[in-house]
Amino acid sequence: MKKFVSIFAVTAVLATFGTTPAFAQTASSKFAAEVSDITLIPNSSSSAPPITVLSTMIKTPNKKDLLIGVSLETALFTQTQVKSKGGTPDSASASATLEVSVLLDGKAFNPKDSSGAFPPKVVYDKRAQTLSATLGGFQSCVDSNGDGVIDVTTECTLTEEEIELILDTMAAHHFNFMAKNLDPGTHTLEVKVGIGVDTSFGAGSASATAGVGRGSLTVEEVRAINQVVPGAGIEFDFLQ
Repeated sequence: MKKFVSIFAVTAVLATFGTTPAFAQTASSKFAAEVSDITLIPNSSSSAPPITVLSTMIKTPNKKDLLIGVSLETALFTQTQVKSKGGTPDSASASATLEVSVLLDGKAFNPKDSSGAFPPKVVYDKRAQTLSATLGGFQSCVDSNGDGVIDVTTECTLTEEEIELILDTMAAHHFNFMAKNLDPGTHTLEVKVGIGVDTSFGAGSASATAGVGRGSLTVEEVRAINQVVPGAGIEFDFLQ
């Protein structure tokens, strides 16, 4: 379905499909977009290389810049369980990460000439969860009354039990990417999402999943002023 308002064109994708990317089939001289009302990546418990989830095209004249907005619903699940007795420590950890990048004409950002969409990669969601416990601890027991029965409450010196939960989270559900000084012609923008999950545990268990729900990709043609002083125009700050 295509709607044209003046010189703007927006493509909305409403069909249901699995992880198959949808490609906008139209180009615009000012603005282009793809909006998804589907689950782009079902929750996965395995790490996966970057997958194309959204794509659109835009036609630009010479030396134009692009403002590229990517919004995503993200889902992370982390589960940790520990089992401990007799004062034996146990721990379990689970982590899940969603990283997003934008390819311009099939290419990643090139730091040598600052071509492509910047930043090269953005963490949209990241969580690291660690649970540790030391339970049922005791130091020593003495049958002080000589009745042959150890009373744990009165004849044992107990150590303190410990339970610790650590969560470390980072999230960015919308981010503006930039591309500058494009050559004239039709350009393709692709949103790539990479999933990373990791678990470790002892006597207990741990699991982690990550996925992406709805999303939108918007691309707007802009023209920034030529940079003459720091802070004017478009600047890319990165380690070279």
